[in-house]
Amino acid sequence: MKITVITTGGTIGCKETNGMLRPGADAGELLERARHAGAPDAEYEILPLMNALSENMTGGTIVKIAGAVKSALASSDGVIVTHGTDTLDVTAAALSYALGEGSKPVAIASANLPPDAPGSDAPLCLAACAAVACSELRGAYACCVRGSVADVHRASRLLPCLPYSGERYSLGGGKATFSCGVLRMRAGYTELSDALPPADLAPLLDAPDVTVVQPGPLCAYPPPPDGVRAVVFLAFHSGTLPTGCRTFADYCAMLHERGIKAYAACSSPDVAYESAALFGSLHIRILPRMAPAAAAVKLRLGLPPELSLGGDIAE
Repeated sequence: MKITVITTGGTIGCKETNGMLRPGADAGELLERARHAGAPDAEYEILPLMNALSENMTGGTIVKIAGAVKSALASSDGVIVTHGTDTLDVTAAALSYALGEGSKPVAIASANLPPDAPGSDAPLCLAACAAVACSELRGAYACCVRGSVADVHRASRLLPCLPYSGERYSLGGGKATFSCGVLRMRAGYTELSDALPPADLAPLLDAPDVTVVQPGPLCAYPPPPDGVRAVVFLAFHSGTLPTGCRTFADYCAMLHERGIKAYAACSSPDVAYESAALFGSLHIRILPRMAPAAAAVKLRLGLPPELSLGGDIAE
């Protein structure tokens, strides 16, 4: 079995130099540590693609990663991509859409601590990704370490890392876990079946036309630049937005006047608060239950958000 490991940088690819973390860790050494952490026996080929911290990723770099993954899948049984944690959810969603749910397995590895740091989560995460890449799973996944266990998440369902802790979860929970060298499927995990074809990521190369806004009591709402056609509001955990705030309402009115569509992510038609009842009057459309990054990528690609793609919608 042949597995290609595509490295892109991130903390999992960093080492400390003069007191600063910079991409440049030895991927071969990390792979050896992953073998000791339970990675399956296989023929591993390392393909260095870029050395970037993920906060500096762009639509162009995401398209480049997807192109490298597709090329590698032509001659490999599975692919691993190493990536930084900060924007992992965006790249993961894009990869999931580019591949669809029928491709050979692709697993994305990240770490909160560089490989040479004491107690680094990098070896276990890479080992979990190797197990996914060698498995019969299909489509794209991301592995995240939680103590001595790695959770395997559908790539299109990743939620942002929690501030300070670096912990990460996904809608509907993980599809599998990896520990002691064994990949175990989680009972009760469900996905909406989709028969949609893989998406073309070319629109990510164009100037951004979708923006994401996190409303709040101290938030200013500057007018979107020319060319923006959609704004995604990240709702509060209750599924609400500050619809009773005059500033926010005026902002929504301005978007409507300019023909810019407004969407609410992380909300639901079932939200009972009166503030959510005002979404319609402010021309805010509620997106299906999907991760914020998945919603933004879908809109950027011009995909219908109401349809599942790559297992993104969680019931």
